[in-house]
Amino acid sequence: MERVNRIHLGIDSATRYLALALWHDERGLLAEYAEDLGRDHASRIVPELQRLFERARLEPGAVDGIGVGVGPGSYTGVRVGMATARGLGRAWGVPVAGASTLAGIALRGLAPGERGVAVLDARRGNVYAARFLRPRDPTKYRLTPLDEPRKVPREALAGDLAVEGDARLRVVEGVPPDAAHAAAAAADGAPLEALYL
Repeated sequence: MERVNRIHLGIDSATRYLALALWHDERGLLAEYAEDLGRDHASRIVPELQRLFERARLEPGAVDGIGVGVGPGSYTGVRVGMATARGLGRAWGVPVAGASTLAGIALRGLAPGERGVAVLDARRGNVYAARFLRPRDPTKYRLTPLDEPRKVPREALAGDLAVEGDARLRVVEGVPPDAAHAAAAAADGAPLEALYL
């Protein structure tokens, strides 16, 4: 299998979905995986990572960094992703960085150049939400946050949270995070700290 430099692994297990991606700084997305696993992340993450590397025709460990979704989201899911990323980072001798799960959700649903609100169910009538701007260049995977993530009542989506000027923003919900965001963010060196709201 080929060894390629400047490759980053993205992992996000903070939602019902397990999302994985291999990203090359110059060639873009090499392989990705996303599936609704409910609560089965812990038993599936390692086998799915092995399959991801096989699809990309890379040896496991042929990465220069790992980005992992740090939430907000499921406490257990965030911990599974972070523990896996830390373990692999130690084993492979590469840095591990945190990435916003809400930004990954926004990336999955926003068109290039579009502003929108990424939303994740927080139970009991609440949601985790944040607004983002996706770059106009479709090959860029780092979104610009327009505000801080917060936990709000779901009704807030009908008000100011999803309105900008006279326009309603697209609300992105019910999709897996795009792990390419976490992979691309691996080079940014963001702190590896779980985000619980």
